[in-house]
Amino acid sequence: MKHLLAAILLLTLTGCVMSKGFDRNVLRERVSQPVTDTNIQAVLNLKPQLPKPFKLAIYVHNPEVFQRKPFWTELEKNSLQDATDTLKQSGVISDAVFIADSVVQHNSEPQFNPRIGLHAPMPRVPELRLAAARYGADALLTVNGISSTDRYNNVWSLSYWTIVGAYFVPGTHSDALVMISGVLWDVRNEYLYATEETEGGAQKAGPGLILADADVIHQAKQVALTEFSHNLTARLLRLNGNTP
Repeated sequence: MKHLLAAILLLTLTGCVMSKGFDRNVLRERVSQPVTDTNIQAVLNLKPQLPKPFKLAIYVHNPEVFQRKPFWTELEKNSLQDATDTLKQSGVISDAVFIADSVVQHNSEPQFNPRIGLHAPMPRVPELRLAAARYGADALLTVNGISSTDRYNNVWSLSYWTIVGAYFVPGTHSDALVMISGVLWDVRNEYLYATEETEGGAQKAGPGLILADADVIHQAKQVALTEFSHNLTARLLRLNGNTP
């Protein structure tokens, strides 16, 4: 009897302490419809239908949840705006607009990744197509990015024990890598027109207490954005039948 009461007490306490709540993402996966041959055939039956020129809606995803500054700054978004100006001049697009997060209707909850922490998943394509349709756009460009840094010390970091050295001696290195991916969809039927993936890197050395990883990430992002904009412009020019 004592053992039974002890087991019940342990079970009760364990149930109270170890409650983990609900994993809604797992539940959504379980209720999602499986892919069938009918689904595949429906995608194969899709046809391109963009007018010439077409209106482009751009959604730039900010994955960080609790970061004080967004992953994409307005200056960095302007790099994409420069690419759209070239496409306007070439007659590929009639206009380009950026989709505001407040217009996107999605119920995706923040997810935790051990490597990158808490982040917001990219909204689903139908949700973004709906937002693009509200802008009267013909095509949707989704842009996503991620960054990583490698911070390490060199032999000069031995002077950091003086404290002053950590402010003046370049004993620390910061290497940054930024990867950007973009997908161009048809707003009306979700036809896939193009994909583009690029990456950019940057390196910098400086005093450990002065060197900021954010500055190196910004440099790497500029490299990646420049290549991304160049490649995307070339792809859309070819898509329109123009020579880049």
